[in-house]
Amino acid sequence: MRFIDPRLAAIPLLAAALLAGCSAPQPKPPSAPQSAAAKPATPTPAAAPAAGHEPSAAVKKQFAKAVSAMQDGKDKQAADLFTEIAKQDPQLASPHTNLGILLYRESRLPEAETAFKEALQRSDKDYVAANYLGMIYRIQGRFAEAQAAYEQALAAKPDYAYAHLNMAILYDLYMGKLDQALDHYQQYQQSVGDADPRLAGWLADLQQRMKNTGASQ
Repeated sequence: MRFIDPRLAAIPLLAAALLAGCSAPQPKPPSAPQSAAAKPATPTPAAAPAAGHEPSAAVKKQFAKAVSAMQDGKDKQAADLFTEIAKQDPQLASPHTNLGILLYRESRLPEAETAFKEALQRSDKDYVAANYLGMIYRIQGRFAEAQAAYEQALAAKPDYAYAHLNMAILYDLYMGKLDQALDHYQQYQQSVGDADPRLAGWLADLQQRMKNTGASQ
């Protein structure tokens, strides 16, 4: 029987809402042997002030309404609102990021990729957009581009837990860079502590493979 490695299952991430977050499931990934059984953890949506461009009070109010709709699963309403906000304030990155997440939920990856790139053109420090872009590249087998996207996310926010986790998964399961994978798993662990019950199993599995292959620890 084939299993989905839980590291390849939905890795919920914080979506930007000035930047305000909303977790979103990933499309079904390729099969891989299961090395640790645990359900994906869903982080609580978080909010943080946007860096750089400051939207008007009216746009902020409409944005809050769009984020609420997104969190309530009213994706069509949220998408319409984010599209309108993007027209009202062309400099704002966050509407494009959240539109990308809505498209990602529907597995419309080419359109989601375009939306995340639109966001990053407006703010290269939009770490949520960069991280999602990396996930799209990983799904498409574009591993060098995925690495670069995660690096961009971490350059903007060095303690961004989900970018560390995604980088660890990329190095571990796709690129065979076990030392680097261990480093990013450990940085993820520093950020989330005991909040992710999957991590102990992943670390034990990785360290055993490193021991078997003679990789350094």
